[in-house]
Parts: sequence; structure tokens; C-alpha cells
Amino acid sequence: MNHIGIIGAGMISRSHANAIKAIPTAVLSAVCDIDEKSASVLAAENDGCPHYTTPEAMFAAHPELDTVIIAAPTFVHRPIVAVCAAHGKNILCEKPLALSVDDVEAILDSVHNASVVFMTAQVVRFWPGYAEIMEMKNNGELGDIYLAYATRCSVMQAWGNTWLVDPKRGQGAILDMHVHDIDYLRALLGPADYVFCAAKKDETQCFNSAFSTIAFKNGTKAVAQTSFNMQGAYPFSMSLQLVGTKATVEMVYRAGENIGERGAVDSEIKIYRGGQPAEVTPLPQYDAYTKQLEYFLDCVNSGRQPERVPHEENLDVIKIACAIRDSAEQEAKIQL
Repeated sequence: MNHIGIIGAGMISRSHANAIKAIPTAVLSAVCDIDEKSASVLAAENDGCPHYTTPEAMFAAHPELDTVIIAAPTFVHRPIVAVCAAHGKNILCEKPLALSVDDVEAILDSVHNASVVFMTAQVVRFWPGYAEIMEMKNNGELGDIYLAYATRCSVMQAWGNTWLVDPKRGQGAILDMHVHDIDYLRALLGPADYVFCAAKKDETQCFNSAFSTIAFKNGTKAVAQTSFNMQGAYPFSMSLQLVGTKATVEMVYRAGENIGERGAVDSEIKIYRGGQPAEVTPLPQYDAYTKQLEYFLDCVNSGRQPERVPHEENLDVIKIACAIRDSAEQEAKIQL
């Protein structure tokens, strides 16, 4: 049995708690949040499990905890990872891993020194459609990729997490939403060469709408769009199009107004191959957070670091994201 603690009781913690419930060999043993009320609400939603306001108090009361899910705000990831690693806990940490390259390097040093299993929760790698398209690419069904185009857009998220659009503590859509596609494209296409970003700040003084061009060292070019500035009842939407030498594949996904409303889904994959009619299929229906946690716990139980989300790619992703942010500020191409 894997005994798990969750640190951070915001919106995304519910997705992780539900994933734990879906795995028979996992149990949520305790939750922690600096805000006692938030911690108590999350605990009440999960069979009244114990709740704490510091990781140290949680670890002292629950020596059986072998794994921690960090769902706290990005700007506190570095110190929380350090505390968890020092206590010998395996760590699944929400994305983005950090807001700077220095912080990512420090995080990776702390987990390496402690010899704990660590993974960034880049859930899109496990998401219906994205996972199957990655498999198609790895199997050679698409051939070489000429061009990739990804989008991820929504209305401004209103979960009480004002830090998300704080220019210093969250940095808006580029580091929160855009990083999903940056990560997926890095996994799909390898190391990046240079970036250029056209973006505009809104009243939060964050770049909450952006188009980024990413050139990869293998010659593939990608364009990715992100926005928190969609209006009205615009649904949380994401898409992916890959133009390959053997096939073109296109995926679209539309949920409710935020990613938490995954029951209201309109989605499909279309595959176009030479001389054949389009192959149209609905996206497979499974919970990506459960798939992600199952994979991570398998790594924990076998004592191996996650090959599917390798540590060196964690660092590359934040290097690319920070370069995109700098490109937006400077209105210039940034070489990596």
C-alpha cells in the first residue's frame, strides 16, 4: 500500500485526491495546507483524513507516508521539495516545476542528493489523445514531423488563486498554461534551438495571451498559442496538429469553462493518410490524473526514476518557458 500525503489544498488537489481514490493500492493518509481552513475542507472531502498546516507536522505524525503530491503554488515548490526530500519522501510535484532555471536546478539537486523518486506532474503526457498521438509518433506512423501546432485557451481562471497572475509569483498563462504544450512538444520533438514569442500583457501585467514559435534542433518548427483572455462562455479548449511525412493528425478537446469541468467534453482525433479517407475517432475516455499517478507509483515501488518524464526534460522545459517569457519582453528571438 502506498501512503500518500497532499501538500496544497487548492483546486488541482481534488484531481489528485480523486486519482488516489481510484487506485486500490493507494491511500490518502493526510493533507497539508498553510491555510488551516483549506486543509480541513480537503480533509473532510476525503473521509475526514488528518490535516496539518506544515509538512513537518504531517511527517512527524505520519511516518508511514512514502509519497507526497505537491499541489501548492509554484513559487513555493523549491522549499517544499527540499523539506520532502530531506524527510526521504518520494515526490510528485505539480507543474510548472519552478519559475526560474536556478530553482529547477536546486530542486533536482535536492531530490538527487536524497535519492528519492521524483516526477513533475506533466499530466498532458498522460492525457487522452496526447498519449495516443505520442505512441503513434514513436511507432513511426507519422513519419518525420514537418510542423506542429498546439493551442490551449480559456477564460481567466477564477479559483481564488490570485498568485497565478501575479507577475512575480505565477507569471500568468505562459508559465501556467503554455508550459503544458512546451513540455509535450519537448517530449515529442527533442531539444529546442531557439524561440520567438509574440505576446501581450493584460491588466495583471502578465503575458496572458501569447503565440510562440519554437524551433527544434531536429529541424521541426512548432507554433503554440495560449490565452487566459478568452471572453464570455468560451470553453476550456486545447488542440494539437502534427504534419508528418506519412500522416497528418489533428486532435481537439473542449471542456467546460475550466479544466476541472471534464464531464462536458467535445473531443476527437482525426488522422489523414495518403489516398485514404479521414479516420475520425472520439478521444479515449480515462482520467489522466489516475494514469499519471499509477505510473508514478509504479516507479516508486520499483525504485526507478520516471523515464516517461525524465529529469533532464524538466530542466529543458523551464529553460524554454523562461526563454519564451524573455522573448515576449524583449520582442526578440532567443537562442537556447
